[in-house]
Amino acid sequence: MVSVIVINYNGSDFVIDCLKALETQSFMDFETLIIDNASTDGSLEKIRRFLGGSSLRSHVKLIPLKMNVGFAGGNIEGLKHSHGEYIALLNNDTGPDGRWLEELAMNMDNDPEVGICASKLVVHGTHIIDSAGDGFSTALRGFKRGELENIHLYDKREYIFGACAGAALYRRKMIDEVGFLDKDFFLIHEDTDLNFRAQLQGWKVLYVPTAIVYHKVRSSIGKMSPIAVYYTLRNSEFVRIKNIPLFLFLRCLPVFILGMVSEFIYFAIKHRYFSIYFKAKIDAIRMLPVMLKKRKVNFEGAKADSKGLRKIMTPVFERSFFTNKLKKFVFE
Repeated sequence: MVSVIVINYNGSDFVIDCLKALETQSFMDFETLIIDNASTDGSLEKIRRFLGGSSLRSHVKLIPLKMNVGFAGGNIEGLKHSHGEYIALLNNDTGPDGRWLEELAMNMDNDPEVGICASKLVVHGTHIIDSAGDGFSTALRGFKRGELENIHLYDKREYIFGACAGAALYRRKMIDEVGFLDKDFFLIHEDTDLNFRAQLQGWKVLYVPTAIVYHKVRSSIGKMSPIAVYYTLRNSEFVRIKNIPLFLFLRCLPVFILGMVSEFIYFAIKHRYFSIYFKAKIDAIRMLPVMLKKRKVNFEGAKADSKGLRKIMTPVFERSFFTNKLKKFVFE
């Protein structure tokens, strides 16, 4: 059985579409856990009304929280109530294709070494990819594979660095071994952190291009909103502190420095988030003792070394990656 966890926060405009898509799944051996992060837009009542007449109602548990604990905290709460061998995370602003869950579960069943299966996320209403799984560059940053490219690309099933938690499947056995999302991240890059921990412990991540999900990108928090920028900048530091082996960091240091300069220009100067930039970095430093303790745990019994991790990282100056990043830097 699969446990599907959907986090809702003020999603009245789109969460019902997500639940309707779950009703049409070809694979029906799943339970749904809807965690509401103290919504104030009436979406909780809307969900209750929908479930009253839904075929899902006997397999759904709606859990309203008294405060917003973020994407990470909400999923942690959902995990506590789950019973599945596999855990699927699904954003409330998505609409999975009818075979989405079947494709993920089938591929997970076929390879016991796979701990995570990644979906192909497509920008809603377009033929443009939002994410074909996640990558990690030699600038020591996570990124969306295939972002803004044509839907017909990235059609090969393959092992990759990681999955976007907006639509992914996780093996419970892997979660028991490496842990789940880190609540200190709150939102953004918590999946990058989990991807890295899985890789450190030798688990594989499989990209399943036939598991298609349509995504209303950043409907909840906005693409360049202050909250999105803050957690992007702070949590990218958490990922590096917790997971990057020292030798790998030193090897990537020149490109990392170049990336930090680019990041400052993009966020602090181009988009005028100067104060948020420094607040994010200062807060990351304040959390350094906590993250170092978690780093120690992450590296206990680690099976992957710097050489192995380097092989699954994307070189910054790889043509397609560099071109895509340059376009985003200039035009977004």
